[in-house]
Amino acid sequence: MKSNLAVLTFFYPLTSDFFILALKRMDLHKPYNPGPLLAVDTESNIVMSWRCHGLPFKTLKMKAADLHYIVNEISGIGGGPFTVVVLSGWAHFTTYPVNVYVRWLRKLREAVRMLILRSPETKVLIKSANTGDNTVYSNNWIAFQFNKLLRVMFSSLPVIVVDAWEMTSCHYLPEALHPEEPVIKNEVSMLLSYICPH
Repeated sequence: MKSNLAVLTFFYPLTSDFFILALKRMDLHKPYNPGPLLAVDTESNIVMSWRCHGLPFKTLKMKAADLHYIVNEISGIGGGPFTVVVLSGWAHFTTYPVNVYVRWLRKLREAVRMLILRSPETKVLIKSANTGDNTVYSNNWIAFQFNKLLRVMFSSLPVIVVDAWEMTSCHYLPEALHPEEPVIKNEVSMLLSYICPH
């Protein structure tokens, strides 16, 4: 799961059939990194969109116009009982001072609070940081601190934290900033268990 924002919109109540998706990626003729990316399942009436967060961002070169602030994107979501918002953001911030991350989290928290206020039925899930951020510029200790900050910042809101830290720190696979498929499958399974618990 890349960092950033994914919005799933469901046009009917979720059941365990959600696990058998036939999502097909739509070509929006946009670069992959900033997105947006879009996938649909017309049989099940499911739309999934993805977009990276705005600055600060560390990746390959891309047009600044393609970087949208996630706070603005969340503000544009109507929400509802068939809308799920999945957020993840920490790795691109680990090379910046912690106050940059805290400012970003505060703005993100306020956008999520307003979304829940206008549409309490909307489910909001946040993927926590994972281990494996071991570079010359960053490490697991910084990621651990960011993980704690994220949890504290959202502790008073009705959001669900998908605990990737526990999954990656205890897995038999070697740590990696972008974990291997078995870890991703576990993360997705946990995420889905919160979205459609039946």
